[in-house]
Formats: sequence, C-alpha cells, structure tokens
Amino acid sequence: TLRHTTDLTHKLSTDQPMAKTEKSKSPKSAEKSKKKLSGFMKFSKENREKVKEENPGISFGQIGKKLGEMWRALDQPEKDKYNA
Repeated sequence: TLRHTTDLTHKLSTDQPMAKTEKSKSPKSAEKSKKKLSGFMKFSKENREKVKEENPGISFGQIGKKLGEMWRALDQPEKDKYNA
C-alpha cells in the first residue's frame, strides 16, 4: 500500500525510528477501563500463582482451564465473597 511504501521509504532514508502517533482515548474507552472486575476475575487474580506453583510448566490456556474448574467447584457462598 502507499502508506506502507512511504513508511518503508522513510525508514530506509533515516536511521531514526519513526515516531508513533498518539491516539486519544474516547470517553467510552476510559469508562471501560474503570469497570469493576467480575468475581471470577478476582478469584483468578488471587489464585493464578498458586495454580502455576502446583503445576510447573503449565500453559497459559491450561491455567485458565484449571481456574475455571476451581471456580465451578466453589459453592455459592464462596463465590459471593468474590462477587461482593
């Protein structure tokens, strides 16, 4: 594409890296970043290291699967502690 060609030409003609353009955040994206964590996310954050320690070499996907199994095994009063 033309932009890619221009970027490539600029990069080849200078030794300096191109400056990144800054994007302004919309008000909606700012609101999303302040959204409260779900109970499962709080539980995951609290238990992720424990799962990694108990299962050395476990993949990222397997950690999530294990955390999901643990979450589903909790009874409702335990889940309510994280959802509060």
